[in-house]
Amino acid sequence: MSGRTFVIGIDGGDFSLVNKWIKEGKLPNLEKIKKAGSSGKLRSTIPPITGAAWSTFQTGTNPGKHGAFNWFKRKEGEYRASPVTYNDIAEPTLWQILSKQDKKVGIIGVPVTYPPEKINGFLVPGLLTPKEAKNQSYPKDIIDEVREIAPDYKFSPKEWTRGYDPKEWVEEMHDDIDDKVNVARHFMDTKEWDMMMVHFMETDQVQHFMWNYHEDENHEWDPVFDIYKKADEAIGKISEKLNEDDTLLIMSDHGFGPLRYDFHIDTWLLREGYIKFRDNPATKFKKFFFNRGVNKESLYPIGEYLYPVANKINFINNVLDVASNPLFEWLFLSSQNVDWENTVAYSHSEIGHIYLNVKGREPRGCVEPEDVPEVRQEIIEKLRNLENPFTGKKITSQVYEGDKYYHGDKAHLAPDIIFLPDDMEIIGKGAYEFLTHKTVNKSRFQTGHHRMDGLFFAAGPHVQENNDVDAGIIDLAPTILYDLGLPVLDSMDGDVIATAFKHEYKMEQKLEMTSKDELDLNIKKDGNDDDDEEMRERLKGLGYVS
Repeated sequence: MSGRTFVIGIDGGDFSLVNKWIKEGKLPNLEKIKKAGSSGKLRSTIPPITGAAWSTFQTGTNPGKHGAFNWFKRKEGEYRASPVTYNDIAEPTLWQILSKQDKKVGIIGVPVTYPPEKINGFLVPGLLTPKEAKNQSYPKDIIDEVREIAPDYKFSPKEWTRGYDPKEWVEEMHDDIDDKVNVARHFMDTKEWDMMMVHFMETDQVQHFMWNYHEDENHEWDPVFDIYKKADEAIGKISEKLNEDDTLLIMSDHGFGPLRYDFHIDTWLLREGYIKFRDNPATKFKKFFFNRGVNKESLYPIGEYLYPVANKINFINNVLDVASNPLFEWLFLSSQNVDWENTVAYSHSEIGHIYLNVKGREPRGCVEPEDVPEVRQEIIEKLRNLENPFTGKKITSQVYEGDKYYHGDKAHLAPDIIFLPDDMEIIGKGAYEFLTHKTVNKSRFQTGHHRMDGLFFAAGPHVQENNDVDAGIIDLAPTILYDLGLPVLDSMDGDVIATAFKHEYKMEQKLEMTSKDELDLNIKKDGNDDDDEEMRERLKGLGYVS
């Protein structure tokens, strides 16, 4: 008989970094779990972007099935992208599967769970949940219980910006982690549960914005280690509440490393002639200044200078607010200035997505469907030959055709071109539109970014001790189901991480399969996305969109 499973999400948790600190004796709780169980690297999605990775975690399927390819989706009949929400996940989530099998579930803070769904238990959504959302939890009154325990509870940490004191920001994140731990421990004691999960976003945020401190060996303080240490303490406090027959699983959606350069995809497409601008006075005016370096990125220093005062009077929340403030929109190029009838390709995502402007698919497409293979191959070859001018190295050799790389009912919605930089110290920026006139420049806003390999730790009565595993984020949903003694959906692309389990358990607990039809899991969602603008603002503060 299986016990319960508790999952801790360490957003952006990097196995190599954690393993180094474990060997140095700096993360005692993770060290204890590593010795008692199985651990290793956990491969993310390609590209390793939060929206796609957490949707893959929840469903055990590739984006071609669940439909969330990045943080943004294209709206039908529009070129403007909209943030991905739970309503966009086209496959059953782990929480739905468990609920259908009469298991009690508790979810706290996992990304891409807003708006909160009805489950057999409770759900407090995570990142991108609007502050004034009508439905802040399921059931609705759970959020009131959360705020009784943690009055200052946040769905995700406050974004950092230059001009804000780093130590003060990190201290705020300490408080946020404490709040999540207190909420989790309270529900562990007061709710009936078979599977519970809590997610910590703070590790991701500190690495995005403070990696330069981490790299500086002469700096007296490492905020990245500071937050990892706090997360380790959180793991210890949650572990105290587990029973002997419970399994603890710790995972991340991707890893992390330094970010040196930004590759501005839309600017490159413009320089290569794939994007055309409208021929009118307003666009010509903006283009004149754009080509001379007057662009959104040029206002960052002003935002950094204004921040301490402007934030207090609610004029800006972060430096990006200056560049995207409506007062300045008249000055900068955007998708509104694009001549879509003559534009061949564009981007709407971080790291590496390109869409072709296909006639009959896009609202004002110009590429004939029969010309797609030739045009796509031409862009792919140019990408493969593109060099970073700062290093002289090719930017990417890993370029894929989206509808062939992904598979499933939603694969036709995938970007036409997907690429992953060979050296992840440079990333593609496509959600920013025309942020700068340079194709490649040194990164200004963030100093760290995602890597393909996250982390996996597991310990419990069924888990092999002191054992190394190699797995992917797509494997976690089937693994959790198997650990709970339940059948795995035959529509899942992931596999049970068999090497993590003891031989005796595998002999006793044979892998069984079931289907969505058998569990009556063909659930339709309403598809209504409230608070779209607030979600975009949140992504802007996190550095994903301008």
